[in-house]
Order: sequence, then C-alpha cells, then structure tokens
Amino acid sequence: MTFDVIAAARRRSRRLLLVVAGTAVAICALVYPLGLYANSRLDDNALPAATANTGRTSASPVPSPVPSPVTVMLPADTTWTTVAGVALPVSATAGPLRREHGLASGFVHTPAGAVLAAVHLLVNTTPQVGSAVFEPTLRDQVVGPDAATMRDVVEADHRTLGGDPASGGPVGSLPAALAGVRIPAFTDAAARVDLLTVTVDATGTARFAATPVELAWTGADWALVAPPAGRWDGVVTAVTPAQAAAYPPLAPGR
Repeated sequence: MTFDVIAAARRRSRRLLLVVAGTAVAICALVYPLGLYANSRLDDNALPAATANTGRTSASPVPSPVPSPVTVMLPADTTWTTVAGVALPVSATAGPLRREHGLASGFVHTPAGAVLAAVHLLVNTTPQVGSAVFEPTLRDQVVGPDAATMRDVVEADHRTLGGDPASGGPVGSLPAALAGVRIPAFTDAAARVDLLTVTVDATGTARFAATPVELAWTGADWALVAPPAGRWDGVVTAVTPAQAAAYPPLAPGR
C-alpha cells in the first residue's frame, strides 16, 4: 500500500528516490517517502544499510523511541484506496475521515490513526500526486523547522518530472508498495512510524527500504514532521529480507 508511496535515499546519477515515502506502497526517491523509487529500479548501493540506530539526524519535536514498540492495530473496517499507484489503507473510524480533491485529513489520536496519517501524508507530499495535492498538503499538514525547505524540494522535483503547476495533475505513479510498519515511539504529542516498502528491480528481486516518519499532534489532527533538509534520502535505509520479516504487515486487526 503506502498510498502512493514515496521517496527514497541518496540521489545517485539520475536517480530520484521517492517517501513518503517510500512503501508495499510506493514511496521512495526523488527521494520520497516510504522508500519508493521513481525510476522503479533499486540497487544494493542506492540506500545506506539499516542499522540499530534509526534516530533522526536533526532536532524535532518527536521523542526518542520508547523501550517497547507499540502494537499496530488497524480497525476491522479498513479498506484500500490507490494513490499514485500505491494502495493505501482507509478507515471510517481511524481516518482519513475527510478526503476531498485528493487531500486526506482527520486522523484519530491513536497508534492506528498515526499509521494512517503517516502513509497518506507521505504519499501526498510526493511530486507524483501533482501540485493540486502536494501544495495544500505541504502548506497545511507539514510542520517542523524543515517544512519550508521540503516545499521547495518537492516543487523542484515536480518540475524535474515535467509537472505542470498550472494543471495541478499527477505526473506518474510510485512503483512500490507498503509491506509493513512498526511504531517505535508514541505519545500524546508525537509519534514515529517506521514504514517498510518494497519494490521489484529489473532482475525480479524484491528490494526493501525502511522510512522513519515522524508525526506531531496539532491538537486536532496528525501532521507530518518534515525530514532533515526537507529530504528523505538522509533517513531512508535499505533493509534485508531477514530484517523485513520483523515488520508486521499492515492488515485489519494488526
């Protein structure tokens, strides 16, 4: 799923990592949320390897991971919708409670709501969804010291992809899917959601990536905390199949 996932890690010769984020959904590179790769190709050197330390490299309002991860449980009413080629979960009870003109908002103040916010906001801040979606999402649902820089980065990547700001329409899809999720930190004020995404390279090999997505509770909804320097490439990591097995899959009742 990963909504339409997103963006990936460390640009290398004409390679834009989508996510989002990105994301079993697609998100990484142009680097974007969720470890999705815009060029649908991933090699062993495209991303740094995952390590035990997955903390942020810059200050943010999100707390350090708690000793015990929070169990991820999506409501039984979870269904799926496709955004920029990525299947994203939707729940009438956990969110997004409002979906208008491609935008997603209204995520409940629970771990499940945080997971749903993470995948939707990650995908909706990728250039692939088009300026009609990413501009208001970045303006109204992204916070933190790097929020303004993130807007500049996404707009620049949108132009690189040939996007037309005047039309506001999508510019392609994310070739990845959301494969799993973990919540290492959750408080009333903030949360961190680690999203596992998968894409298949030219040889047919599944490639996994993990993206730590930080969220802040605004008092009314979850907001995405912009990644360091407004880019996901510094925080997305490559994940081996053995490491990927430690991420519970996203499914109702999980």
